[in-house]
Amino acid sequence: MTTLILTEPLIENYTDLAATIQAGHKRIALANNLADGGSTVSKGVMAEAVRYAHDHQVTLDLLIAPRGGKPVYNDVELKIMEADLLEAQQLGVDGVILGALTTDNALDVEGLQLIIAAAGGMTLTFSTAYDAIAPEHREAALNWLAEQGFDYLLSHDDEAGLLATHQLVQKAGLILIPASLTATETQSVTTKLGLNLVFNSQI
Repeated sequence: MTTLILTEPLIENYTDLAATIQAGHKRIALANNLADGGSTVSKGVMAEAVRYAHDHQVTLDLLIAPRGGKPVYNDVELKIMEADLLEAQQLGVDGVILGALTTDNALDVEGLQLIIAAAGGMTLTFSTAYDAIAPEHREAALNWLAEQGFDYLLSHDDEAGLLATHQLVQKAGLILIPASLTATETQSVTTKLGLNLVFNSQI
C-alpha cells in the first residue's frame, strides 16, 4: 500500500498563501525574511493569514523569531518572541515553530521557559536549531522539550542522522519531521521511518 507523503511548505509572507492552498497543501508554515533564515511576520499579516487559511480548512504554523541568523537571543528578543506568541495565540494560529540556543549550542532552557507559556493551546515545533546541538546532548535535549510540551522536531540532518534522531524522538514522545529532503531522500527516509510528513525549508 502506498503511503501519502504530506509536505508542509514554508512560505514567505501572505502573498504566496492563496497559490499554496490552491496547490492542495493542507498544512502551511509562514515566515518573513527567509533569505536570512526567517523571522516572524507582522501582526497584520498574521491575522489575515490565519483568517484565510482557516476559511480554507488549512492548518497554519507560524515561525516565531525576532530576526534571522543564529537563534541565540537576548532578553529583549525573548520578550519580543513572547509578545508574538501571545498575539498568535489570540488570533488562533494552529502551531508555532521556534528554537533558542546558548552560545555553545545547547538548549537555551531559561529562555525557552520564559516564552513557552505564551504558546498555550498551539502545537509546538522545535526548529532545525536542534541540528547544532552536539550528538551526546541530544537525548537530554529532546527529553526536556517533551517535558515542556513540544509536539514536533524539525531536522535537516542527513539520512543517517535522521535515523538516529528518530530513535531518540520516539523515546522522548515527540514526532520527527524531516526538512529539506530531495524527492529521492524523502521516499527513502519516510519509508524507513514510517513517517508521512516532511518540511521543505532550511530554518
